[in-house]
Amino acid sequence: MKRVKKLIIINTALLFIALVFIVYAIFSFENFVNQPNSSIKKKIYMVILPSQPVLSISEDLQKKGIIKRYDWFYYYTRLSGKSKDIKAGVHLFYTNYSPKQTLQELIGENKNDVIFSIPPGFDIQTIAQRLSKMGFDGGKFYKLAKSKSNAYELLHFKASNMEGFLGAGDYFVEKKEKPSVLLKLMFEQFKKDYTDLADFGHIDKNLYEKVIIASLVEKEAKVNSERPLIASVICNRLKKNMLLQIDSSVIYGIKDFNGKLTIQDLENKKNIYNTYVHKKLPPTPICSPSYQSLKAAFDPAKTNYLYFVSKNDGRHVFSTTLKQQNYWVDIYQKGKKQ
Repeated sequence: MKRVKKLIIINTALLFIALVFIVYAIFSFENFVNQPNSSIKKKIYMVILPSQPVLSISEDLQKKGIIKRYDWFYYYTRLSGKSKDIKAGVHLFYTNYSPKQTLQELIGENKNDVIFSIPPGFDIQTIAQRLSKMGFDGGKFYKLAKSKSNAYELLHFKASNMEGFLGAGDYFVEKKEKPSVLLKLMFEQFKKDYTDLADFGHIDKNLYEKVIIASLVEKEAKVNSERPLIASVICNRLKKNMLLQIDSSVIYGIKDFNGKLTIQDLENKKNIYNTYVHKKLPPTPICSPSYQSLKAAFDPAKTNYLYFVSKNDGRHVFSTTLKQQNYWVDIYQKGKKQ
């Protein structure tokens, strides 16, 4: 009898402990679901891919700082029965959302936000055209980016425009975002991406010229390993006071370029970007450079190269003399046999 009584007491105690644990777990879980993730409100965009697993989404949310426990959020989503309702696309979250609000955002249609990409090599005009296609006011953006006063306000340097300083990458923004906000956002992206190379919050003549060189490298190079070599050719020619003779710079200065450079184009002195008649660097960058191109401009290869010619496969042949250059031009551009 005593033994039975003892077992009853033990089982009752274990049951009580189990109930306490369950109540605590439920309370903790409810607290997790409804408690804001942070006291700080910060906007974060995140892309949900079609058919992306809930566990993967939960892990991404934690990495972005939107939730604290990916495992709890995963179980919460599954237990709620709403995991199949999650919508693919761009979603806007705030860091002070509770997991419950985060899930509501995931299952709701997001019609106010868009994602667009600006690849390296785009110039202001091309960026504006892309923005127009995405439903933004590309015309207004173009005017703002080409404005001297805007350039001075952002760069703190007397530049003609913002060319070269609009960061390449993916942008998550509201559909009705103002062009002025987009411009500042792209410049901030540029500064953030290249902060290890220089402080682009304080532009000077030397730094500005580095960006010009980087933009030329970006347009000429297709292979990353060649970027420092092309940068070295540009720097070597500048030291020798030679014409740069870079086609992409000439093309940048031609309004409504039809895809074909002519002798008249190469002899046109009115084109201030014509590096076949004007010595030194063009007056501004000609596109947004990639990190690799900008790094090459800061640290060009140590060579004696003065020329390069395309091999028509994305690569180039580099030469130290005009005789060598003409030899490779005959082979790769004129089709003559070696």
